[in-house]
Amino acid sequence: MVPTVAEPVGRCPPWRPGEELSISLLLRQSTRLDLRQIRQVHGQLFRRHLHHDAVLITQLVSSCSAAGTMDYAARLFHSVPTPDLVLCNAMLKGPPPDHYTFPYVLKACAAMADPKLGAQVHGRLVKTPGAGADIFVLNSLLDMYWKCGSSELARLVFRRIPQPNTTTSNIMISGFLGMDELDSARELFDGMPLRDVVSWNTLMSAYARAGEMELARKLFDEMPKRNIVSWNALISGYSQNGQVEEATSVFSQMLHSGVDPDSATMLNVLSALSGAEDDLEDELVDRARKVFEGIPEKDLVTWNAMIGGYSHNQRPAEAIELFRLMTQKGHPKPDGITMVSLIDACSQMGALDLGEWIHTFIRKNKIHLDVFLYTALVDMYAKCGDLVRARHLFDEMPRKDLPSWNAMINGMAAHGHAREALRAFQQMESDGVAPNEITFIGLLSACAHGGLVGEGLELFHRMHRQHGVEPRIEHYGCVVDLLGRAGRLADARELVRSMPLQPDPVVWGALLAASTFHRAVGVAEEAARELAALDPRHDGNYVLLSNAYASAGLWGDVEKVRAQMRANRVQKTPGWSSVEVAGAVHCFRSGDRTHSRTAEIYSAWDELVKEIRTMGYEPDTGALLRKLDAEEEKEEALYRHSEKLALCFALISSAGESSPIRIVKN
Repeated sequence: MVPTVAEPVGRCPPWRPGEELSISLLLRQSTRLDLRQIRQVHGQLFRRHLHHDAVLITQLVSSCSAAGTMDYAARLFHSVPTPDLVLCNAMLKGPPPDHYTFPYVLKACAAMADPKLGAQVHGRLVKTPGAGADIFVLNSLLDMYWKCGSSELARLVFRRIPQPNTTTSNIMISGFLGMDELDSARELFDGMPLRDVVSWNTLMSAYARAGEMELARKLFDEMPKRNIVSWNALISGYSQNGQVEEATSVFSQMLHSGVDPDSATMLNVLSALSGAEDDLEDELVDRARKVFEGIPEKDLVTWNAMIGGYSHNQRPAEAIELFRLMTQKGHPKPDGITMVSLIDACSQMGALDLGEWIHTFIRKNKIHLDVFLYTALVDMYAKCGDLVRARHLFDEMPRKDLPSWNAMINGMAAHGHAREALRAFQQMESDGVAPNEITFIGLLSACAHGGLVGEGLELFHRMHRQHGVEPRIEHYGCVVDLLGRAGRLADARELVRSMPLQPDPVVWGALLAASTFHRAVGVAEEAARELAALDPRHDGNYVLLSNAYASAGLWGDVEKVRAQMRANRVQKTPGWSSVEVAGAVHCFRSGDRTHSRTAEIYSAWDELVKEIRTMGYEPDTGALLRKLDAEEEKEEALYRHSEKLALCFALISSAGESSPIRIVKN
């Protein structure tokens, strides 16, 4: 037998063609069905998968009205997610509806936002004995008027309710808040004799949405009883208002209180993590991951929040690993937001091959390349060492915004292409794009690395005068670095002393680095003293000063710095370097011997040193500790630097192929 259009191959039809019409005719012609017969017809609708057919349900409700079985009619009415006008009218026909029927009909009027129909129902319930005095009916009426936008009628109904209950007041509070009448909502809340958790949560959420977090927190602290909604509302408020520390603190408090977080908690916490200006403690990120794992049905927003949380908090490998899990069958398909977080993770690791794979994934999956995704790719290629690819993508962008220009200018600066960065800035001005603080950080950094002192100073003076951008502490740090690299330490020192802002560790650090490079011990000591007062636990400051003393042969002072570090319990952060080989990122620490190919790596370095010595290479051992008395020991210490180990691993892994080696340092 050849299947027909009504009978798909391999599947029996749930109902035969014409059955819907037959049932409809039956209901129209049978005006006197009793409850037993109505139940039988309803059962047939279920068996034939017609129980969601609005026309048939409406006819069945009409049969209930004719039979006087309004309780069953109300059940049928309630089974329809979005009742229409015809169904509502069917409910109002026949015997007068009772207090059980009216709330359903009023809810339908609210869903349709039909105040005229709602007013008709209101007129009907006034004439129905007992309905006009039933608090459940009156609360439904009140809610209907608010949701239909009839605020004056809602207020009138509220004033005429003789004994409003807590639900009545909660409906009024929600109505006031929907009209942005926060003061009216608070006045009613304060006058309530009894408040339930809904009352507290509704008002607290409103304060949070309005940015009034102090008032929201005060209400939270005063609550006699909290539920998961209470915790989520406060965390969400802090997250939306950029108060990341407060959001994560409340999350920790919630966990310690024994309250199990839900998917809403997860989204709020991860939103806070993704928006944090500073890296958060690993413990908080790990807790967020546990919450993530506990969500049974994870949607795209949840996945994006967790991946973004990892990426933003400098845990790129975990962001990539989570994405690999996401791409497995049964999970939502990633979108542009997912890709932006992943591209940022690749930028942090310097993983160019992985970044290229993600770029290919975007193309193959036809993910729209909007300005945000374009900018992320430009930034990634620049940070991973492929400035040519970054420029190619930048040039093909159909629309460039300020972050796009900033990404390109900062990429050129990082690669030492100072002149190109300045030309890009000129083109940016010609296109009518106004620069901001980030633009000038990139430009000043480019001038510093390119030795363009005059151009850099001119840009610094033009910032405020021509573009209205007030110099910030980061800009002063760039200018100090600019002058210091050029050997103009006196000018750099004078700028630090005369600047209108209080110098911070960035400024003093730039001066210390420059004075160390130029072996100006006096300036280095001054900068180190200031840094010790501002940031006594930062290991890099001690190391720079120690190197300045060592370069000048002041070994006694080197020992004093080391002793001071021990006294302050400051430990030097181990240096590490990473290199990407065959799509995998390999990390090395100074003196690392944990890699599976350690013997080959050190052997390759020995061979490389022999070659470069014949070309006149001599290692600079001046800054090494004096206790390494033998020159051979000092050279051996230099050879164990992490970037040299990464370089040798890349060389032995290249298999004779010629390709760029890109090494990333912490």
